[in-house]
Amino acid sequence: MEPNSREKTICTQCGKPIFFAVTRNGERQPLDVKPDPVRGSVAAYRQGVRLWWCRSLLAAAADYPPHPLEERFVPHQLTCRPRRPAVQLVIPGLAADPPGRPQAPAPPQPRLDNVIPLRRRRT
Repeated sequence: MEPNSREKTICTQCGKPIFFAVTRNGERQPLDVKPDPVRGSVAAYRQGVRLWWCRSLLAAAADYPPHPLEERFVPHQLTCRPRRPAVQLVIPGLAADPPGRPQAPAPPQPRLDNVIPLRRRRT
């Protein structure tokens, strides 16, 4: 059994569909959408409309096999491959200064003759 379309969401790192199941401790575990009976290390089952419960099959307390109503899923952390960052175009002569290098102070702007500075004495 796969999660329905309202239970699925998109991973912000890789853009693949995932869904969340709740562990015994109340934490949300991201899982891949497709069940994998070979590599799956998490047993999950649906309870109610949009609630999935899961348990680890690798934990010390998991000495019993998955129930027939449980499906085996792969944790998404094992299959998530972040997208490569966008390539930044570098144009010779217009490259930004490297970080950590102090920037030179800006040259003083020439003052126009018809501009009066607003430095007045307080009375």
